[in-house]
Amino acid sequence: MSPWFTALLLLSAGGFFAFTMVRRLAPLRAFRKDERLDRPGERFRGLLRFGFGQSRLTDRGEVWPGFLHVLIFAAFLVLGARTVTLFGVGFSPHFHLPLLGAGTPIGDAYAFVKDVAVLLALFAALAFIWRRLVTKPDRVTRSWEGVLILGFIAGLMATDILFEGAERLAAGLPWSWGVPAGSLGAVLLAGLDPGATAVVGGASFWLHLVIVLVFLNFLPFGKHFHVITALPDVYVQRLPPRGSLRKLDLESETPDYGARAVKDLSWKEALDTYSCTECGRCQTHCPTYVTGKPLSHKEVNRTLRHHIQDQAPALLAFSRAPDAAARDAAAEKLPAVVGNVLPDATVWACTTCGWCETACPVLIEQVPRIVDLRRHQVLVESAFPEEAARVFKNIETQGNPWGIGSNRRAEWCDDLAVPRASEGDFEWLFFVGCAGAFDDRQKKVSRAIVKILRAARVKFAILGEEETCNGETARRLGNEYLFQMQAAANVELMKGYGVKKVIAQCPHCLNTIKNEFPQFGGAFEVVHHTELIARLVSEGKLTPGAAKAYEGQLVTFHDPCYLARWNGVTDEPRAALAAVPGLRVTEMERNREQGFCCGAGGGRMWLEEKLGTRINQNRVEEAARVLGEKGGVVAVGCPFCLTMLKDGVAELGKEETMKVVDIAEIVAAGL
Repeated sequence: MSPWFTALLLLSAGGFFAFTMVRRLAPLRAFRKDERLDRPGERFRGLLRFGFGQSRLTDRGEVWPGFLHVLIFAAFLVLGARTVTLFGVGFSPHFHLPLLGAGTPIGDAYAFVKDVAVLLALFAALAFIWRRLVTKPDRVTRSWEGVLILGFIAGLMATDILFEGAERLAAGLPWSWGVPAGSLGAVLLAGLDPGATAVVGGASFWLHLVIVLVFLNFLPFGKHFHVITALPDVYVQRLPPRGSLRKLDLESETPDYGARAVKDLSWKEALDTYSCTECGRCQTHCPTYVTGKPLSHKEVNRTLRHHIQDQAPALLAFSRAPDAAARDAAAEKLPAVVGNVLPDATVWACTTCGWCETACPVLIEQVPRIVDLRRHQVLVESAFPEEAARVFKNIETQGNPWGIGSNRRAEWCDDLAVPRASEGDFEWLFFVGCAGAFDDRQKKVSRAIVKILRAARVKFAILGEEETCNGETARRLGNEYLFQMQAAANVELMKGYGVKKVIAQCPHCLNTIKNEFPQFGGAFEVVHHTELIARLVSEGKLTPGAAKAYEGQLVTFHDPCYLARWNGVTDEPRAALAAVPGLRVTEMERNREQGFCCGAGGGRMWLEEKLGTRINQNRVEEAARVLGEKGGVVAVGCPFCLTMLKDGVAELGKEETMKVVDIAEIVAAGL
């Protein structure tokens, strides 16, 4: 007990911490405003689930390290009261928080829980040190900082054990399972004389307080800043629909053209860089990282965080500028992100598959940031891959990325007498999409869907020659202007025909119509064709028989990213497959929300893949391992996936043993 020394510790460390936090958080005022305090009920539930509940820490493949992290996090929650108590003891030896005094039922219960938490946290810290120094998993950043922080945690637990043990020895208390950590400390100190025990106990007490304050003040200077920012960052998460990108205001006096410098990112995106734990989970199934592309979202976060720190004076000058002219002058001093902070190849490598956001324990938003950087490159700099220029021109002139004449959009069903929306009297609009209308392979899927709808007596229609690209590819490639033109045209057309329900065979079309068309006044019920098939089967309106072409074959389903991850549709495609008798269905290792991208998302369908190994081949090789030497069928539910995996099968010379088909084709074959 030393009140003056305790007060000196608290005031000096607390003052330095406050000073540091102000300096670290002040630049956030320079970033783009973003409303993140609406829908408090949803946000609080998300905080409980992902923040305090740590629900993503123990996902498949991460159970052991996730469990260790949960132990440490839980220990810090439990030990908060213990820390306050110890600082109180620094002022008065008999200090305790209300209800937590020794000998009271609540106090004794807390003492037991606290001791268990101490022992488990010590075990977890030592296990993490072993992982960092011995096993060294690829996704974990090698850094002295990580080992130091784990040393702090282990030191806090060890000093608590020794201080408690010294207290028990001094009081002559026997071993008690009600205080396991303190009793262990007493055993460890049992061979010392009373004077030495008192010295160890006193040293442990003061060392514990010093470590707490040093730990606290160290946090804002490195990646462990997430200990402070992660829970607030989880609270201000992007709420559903997750698959929707923000709409740029292109018509205001100060139009928004995406992100040039870091100040054009939102304050939430800046806070994300502070909250990145550098755990590397975003890399484990990232198609670009796994196949050797120059993109690691962990490294992007770290690079941007350091850049924000380096540019703090310029950001503060921008936020404090008295007028528009001063703000413009301050903004010009900030370097462009693309080409200066991040390489061009990094920004264009992303497939926007969403794995990074699905895996992140603290819900960092990576994809919107990448797309905003692309938007500035496209809309302002006119700096984008040559292939993208052709895609933009084709969509603008012909309403599809291939550039095929728009008057040929309905040729795929010339002999099917498919009803048009202009004729009226339909319940569902079948949005065929560009691939379903123009790609020769995907036309077969469109025809299979028509066969299924007719077999189930679904009243449907298509837009025919009036349909045009919804602009999804343009938006993900950064051409927001073209996307908004396409989206507005589609919404006006669909509302004009009184469309209420939409069937989409492409998950990218589904995501855009369902999640992004509402930005333009188009609110529709949108389902993927596998969802509708599963619904029709469950309602007894569709009963497929055995599909002879696939009977007895081994089938594995490849989850499209924009269906499984961005829209949470995983059970329905499997239910549709299960409705077809005679199939032997198996799963790939990376499946459902943890599925592996085909490589076509984010506009990458239209860009050359020149760096690293090919993403589609990686996925085909995984499917081949599951299907075995005899081979089988890779079932898909996306035109992009069908094209990419079909090409991958051909590139790897596996055409004789592997087929890539849409689920609709399998179901239709059984009708």
